[in-house]
Amino acid sequence: MQPESARPSRRELLHAKLDALIDKCDLVAHNAKHGHIFDEMENFFLVEGRQFLQETFQEQVQERVKQLEATGEGKQCPHCKKNALQR
Repeated sequence: MQPESARPSRRELLHAKLDALIDKCDLVAHNAKHGHIFDEMENFFLVEGRQFLQETFQEQVQERVKQLEATGEGKQCPHCKKNALQR
């Protein structure tokens, strides 16, 4: 396990993922047939862009859940007796 200071920040990881997405985008644009760049780019962002957003939001939510659990901000639901996290 790396020391806390040696681990990249969440922002740095996000930038690295975004850079990788842009690199893929450049490849798609470069390899697209003449007259098909717009369609290829649209398809790329519909699939890859959606996946990027889903992964990013999922990571954000998971990080928030971990923070709430660590601080003990969860409470038990009086109706279903399950633990729920407070806002």
